[in-house]
Amino acid sequence: MISYDFDKDIGNFIASTRAKNSSKPTKLQQSYIDIYGTDYGEVRVREYLKSYIPELGFEASKSVKLLEQDWRKIEAQFISKVERMFGISYPAPEIIAYLTTNQRCTYSIRQNYFFVHYASKFPNRTIMHEILHFYTWHTFHDDLIKSDITESRYNDVKESLTELLNIEFVDLMQSAHDDGYPQHAEMRKRVKELWLETHDMRKLVFGVFSINQ
Repeated sequence: MISYDFDKDIGNFIASTRAKNSSKPTKLQQSYIDIYGTDYGEVRVREYLKSYIPELGFEASKSVKLLEQDWRKIEAQFISKVERMFGISYPAPEIIAYLTTNQRCTYSIRQNYFFVHYASKFPNRTIMHEILHFYTWHTFHDDLIKSDITESRYNDVKESLTELLNIEFVDLMQSAHDDGYPQHAEMRKRVKELWLETHDMRKLVFGVFSINQ
C-alpha cells in the first residue's frame, strides 16, 4: 500500500537528520538549515514543511496513484521471489510505503512502514530496497545479534545485501541500479561473489558478516 500522511512526512524529515549511513544534508534539509539552523523541533519542522510543500507542486493523491500503479505491475513477482530467497512469508498483513518530500527516506520495521521520495526517478527501486531490509530483519537480525554482531555492523550487512537487486531483480529495476553507500562497496562486492557461488541466503549473510568483524 502506498499513501501520504503529513505527520509521517514530518517524522521522516526529523528522523532523517540522524541517518546512520550519510551525514550530508539533503536538499530539503539544507534549505531548512539555511532558515532555522539545526534545531529540528517538531513545531518548527511542521511550520517549515507546511509553507514549503506548496512550492513543490506536490499533489499527494496524484503522486500516490501514479506510484501505486507502477508498483502493482511488479509487486507480486518481486514478493514471490523474495520469499523464496529468504524462506519466509512476511509476518504482517502489509508494509506501507509513505511518500515524503524529503530526499532521504527512513523506515520503521516494527511499525511496518517506510518512505519513498515523491519525485524519485526510480521509486520501485526504493521500494524493493526497503522491503529487502524488512525481510533481512525478520529472517536474520536476531541470529546475527546472538552471533555477537553490533547494531552498527548489522546495518552494514543489511545495506550490502541490497546488491542482490542488481543480480536477481534486474528485470524489475527499470534500468535503475542500486549503488548503495561508498563505505559498503567492498561488502557489496563480496555479496555478489557469495550469492553467485552459493545461492543460499544464510551462507551469504553469515559469510558477509564474517568479513565485517
